[in-house]
Amino acid sequence: MMKDLSCTYQTIGPATGNQSDQENIKIMQLFVENGQIAIGERQYPIVYGDLYFIDANQCYSIIDTEDELVQSTIEVSAKQLKKLAKALDFEAEYEKIFERKGSFHVASPRYKAIDKRFKEAASVCNDTKVFARPLFFSRVFELLNYALVTMEKENRKNF
Repeated sequence: MMKDLSCTYQTIGPATGNQSDQENIKIMQLFVENGQIAIGERQYPIVYGDLYFIDANQCYSIIDTEDELVQSTIEVSAKQLKKLAKALDFEAEYEKIFERKGSFHVASPRYKAIDKRFKEAASVCNDTKVFARPLFFSRVFELLNYALVTMEKENRKNF
């Protein structure tokens, strides 16, 4: 079992109030049709299957929804992920996704592909086999790539 990280796949529960983690980043996919997610001082609409990246030290809350919340989440130590990003020459991209704004939202018509990454990450998260940890982090970096592709599209629109 990997104690320094966690992953849940399509868990069902009530929409929760303020949450914060001082040390972990969170990557979350929500499966609900309405509401808002407030992360720090930013608010994003909740659209079925969208992806949210939340930096460590950021408070977030899910508001304006009464529905039960179906979500998949990955939590990883910010320090550990940043160290791994540096080793993979991905540190500048990590900072763009998490540190500059504290959060990032990916509107995704490809929510099934994203869902598959969460399912694969969850399948190895609690595995004790030797290659489980690299497989888990490969899925994390695939999810981070969705944020980078979105950023590139936004940059092209602004020019």
